[in-house]
Amino acid sequence: MLNPNLGRVLSAVGACLLIVTLFVVWYDIGRTAAEGSTTGTGWETFPRLRIAVLLGAILTFVTALPRQTRPVLIARTVLGLAVGALIMRRIIDPPDFSAPLHPQLGMWLAFLGALMVAIGGLVDTGRRVVAAYPGLAGGGRPSRALPPGDRPGGGGGAVVRVPNEAERTR
Repeated sequence: MLNPNLGRVLSAVGACLLIVTLFVVWYDIGRTAAEGSTTGTGWETFPRLRIAVLLGAILTFVTALPRQTRPVLIARTVLGLAVGALIMRRIIDPPDFSAPLHPQLGMWLAFLGALMVAIGGLVDTGRRVVAAYPGLAGGGRPSRALPPGDRPGGGGGAVVRVPNEAERTR
């Protein structure tokens, strides 16, 4: 069984990684040292994206603290995916600059942090489903795991097995 805090911890570590990677080199700028700085951190390069990433990391911490209800888990997952999409946009389409830009490790680590936030929300969501329907985990028959009102045939009656055509030809 999954640890109840695993998703929260994974998301919090991802949020920490997002904050740290803002101050790590995201781009190597292809120009000489005489022309100025030859690297750019996430904080230096993106005036609006840095605010979105920082805000996303702070909101991740906020969603990791309260009781983990379905809306909180969905919000944390969507938040990680949104921040990841913003970073992926900059991986695919770097900013216009007079010199060529080469992506560096900081950008990839930031994307990994955003994915960790999203996966942390998904892990907790999966844990809630397994707790609600224990028969679904480990290959159990789903009809036993479903509440009586959700079983085939209505209110908890016997499940009727209907053979398929492949079984009839044997």
